Amino acid sequence: MARFDFKFQHILNIKKHKENLLQEELSQLKRSFQHEESVLWEIEDKTNECLFKIKELQAGIISIQKIMDYHNFLSGLNKDIAAQKNRLKHISTEIDDAISKLIHASQERKIFEKLRERKWDEFRLEVNKEEQEFMDEIASISYERKK
Repeated sequence: MARFDFKFQHILNIKKHKENLLQEELSQLKRSFQHEESVLWEIEDKTNECLFKIKELQAGIISIQKIMDYHNFLSGLNKDIAAQKNRLKHISTEIDDAISKLIHASQERKIFEKLRERKWDEFRLEVNKEEQEFMDEIASISYERKK
């Protein structure tokens, strides 16, 4: 029996490999996004603690220097929050790009898989046809011998 040989198998393997690499890249970007998001939450928590501390100071005896120190610290935290949000926005854009690339790679892989499947079906039909012709020939020879 003939052996099935898909002439684009190497290309299909490359497409699968490319898709796997893109999936890994997307996973890495998502992990990075989660990390940066947790950093943002930590900064926001520090900001809330600072605001609470300022309110406590205002309720008691006020040291102008301490309040100014907290306001300066708060200002720095707000800058950190803005920078962190920019990082998250940048990573989010990278994630969107990676998703687009992954979708495209997946579509390319599926095209070659469908082509392989179609060629496999053609191969099976041809093999079945050859087997049927062989069986018909055997039956014909057997019939001729019985005469």
